[in-house]
Amino acid sequence: MDTQNAQLETLINELCEKGYAICESFLPTDTIFALADDAKQRYSNGDLTAAKTGNINKTLNQEVRGDATLWLEENDSNTSIRAYFSKMHALKKAINETLFMNLYALETHLAIYPVGSIYQKHLDQFQQTENRRQLSSVLYLNAHWQTADGGELRLYLENKTHLDILPTGGKLVLFLSAKFWHEVLPAKRDRISLTGWFYSR
Repeated sequence: MDTQNAQLETLINELCEKGYAICESFLPTDTIFALADDAKQRYSNGDLTAAKTGNINKTLNQEVRGDATLWLEENDSNTSIRAYFSKMHALKKAINETLFMNLYALETHLAIYPVGSIYQKHLDQFQQTENRRQLSSVLYLNAHWQTADGGELRLYLENKTHLDILPTGGKLVLFLSAKFWHEVLPAKRDRISLTGWFYSR
């Protein structure tokens, strides 16, 4: 079994067992750095917009959610973005073959949280829709991130416990969209990620 297949198998086994999974080095370091550089350039160019909350009646409230986002396309001219989508589709294929989740599409946005910004506790499935978001993913692009920098993803587990996940560069987090409430804690540095959702039919 090659390295990629072994990595995907480990992710799927963890997802099956716990409903969430964490991979420390999902993409090569040079790809992560290239994604981060591209994100910073797009942010500097003003390509990202302040994110809103809600599905139907969208509102802007930075006390609830403080990130800026940009939706990405699979045919983007940036080779690192295409590499990201290629790896994510390999993951989707492996999940479907193993867990039969019938995932068929992935949408992803670039998200940058400025210093001190948050995203309050929420679910990734909207109650007003058909709830086709099945699996949430977050790939972090933050180089040399330290515990003191903060910015953890807080994943709420059963029995009123939680897991704080440090957003270190290269780390991928997967979790079932309908099951896990989560929030983004404030950071002392700008915090960069690619956040995606796999949809079922």
